[in-house]
Amino acid sequence: MASISPDVSSRLKPEVIQVVKIIYEEVCNLQPDQNVLIISDARTPDYIVATFQGMALAMDAEAVTIECRIPKGGATYQPGSEWPSMLKVAALEADLIIDMAVGYSQFIADAIKNGARILCPGDGIGGPFMDDVLIRTMLHTDIHAVRREADQIAQAFTDAKTCTVLTENDEFSIDITNITGEPGCGFLWDPDKKDWKSQWTFLPPAQPGILVPKGYGTGSINVDGTLLYHPNYHEKPDSPLRLSFEDGYLKEIGGDKLLSSRLQTWLENLGDDSAYYGPVHFNVGCNPNAALSQSQEWERVYGSLTCGMGDFSMLGELWELPEGVTLNKSDVHWDWTVLQPKILLDDKVFSDRGIFYLD
Repeated sequence: MASISPDVSSRLKPEVIQVVKIIYEEVCNLQPDQNVLIISDARTPDYIVATFQGMALAMDAEAVTIECRIPKGGATYQPGSEWPSMLKVAALEADLIIDMAVGYSQFIADAIKNGARILCPGDGIGGPFMDDVLIRTMLHTDIHAVRREADQIAQAFTDAKTCTVLTENDEFSIDITNITGEPGCGFLWDPDKKDWKSQWTFLPPAQPGILVPKGYGTGSINVDGTLLYHPNYHEKPDSPLRLSFEDGYLKEIGGDKLLSSRLQTWLENLGDDSAYYGPVHFNVGCNPNAALSQSQEWERVYGSLTCGMGDFSMLGELWELPEGVTLNKSDVHWDWTVLQPKILLDDKVFSDRGIFYLD
């Protein structure tokens, strides 16, 4: 599986204007006179931010940009970050928030409860090559085919009672009875049904899967794709990193000598037991144009599995969960990716070697 170095430049690519227009019209269903709040920081080039603001204005919406300082420590620490009171107030006035800086935060959840919808073009944070990613994974991709496949995959998770991941000689399983699959398709609006699809979503599309309740998941997984934690965005293990879980808690770290040691040391120094809980989300990539870049979750590389650890409490306020079920709360969120695992749903092969087997 190839990795790439994104095309980073200091000029606005004309195609960015095209893709932002698609995002507003087909993904967000933006209407005239709506209030759009664009949240950014210095990680995203100003010409990308200006394109989102300018296109919203061109569609007769009211658009305001607020640039925040970069959270200390970067993406992993954003759940525990403190945000300006001015930003929190502005979020409550928005109909649509384009979030390129915050990600998981209580004030985002409060804005949604107040009627706002949230789109994260960079999966909660921005980046210097967001333009390259969005052009390749949206403008040059049939995003509606991706959306429909994501809906199919989400339904497969909803219909299943158990999910098992096989990597090398290890097995990891989750009881997913009564857990609803989420399409993670990148659309707030459903162009087919002409109705709202979600209150919060991220780009690029798509990464369908499930929110995993606290205390679920036992076994071991060999991570051969990437590790996203402090101080890196993505680090690829030289050999598989072996993570062993018991009832949704990371009990043992082994495998790759460098990363196993660094991850163990980082977790121990956090002094935050909640960072060991997970997976908190379990998602497969289904974008045919996604590539291995520094974009979060590898841009939803087709057939890959990405799981998050630590915080996922915000989404627990947005989705209806079974009685007695909670999502983990932490000051950090970190992720790992397996490139082409074999996944079983109710003992039936769901995906293997990067291929989905859907009814």
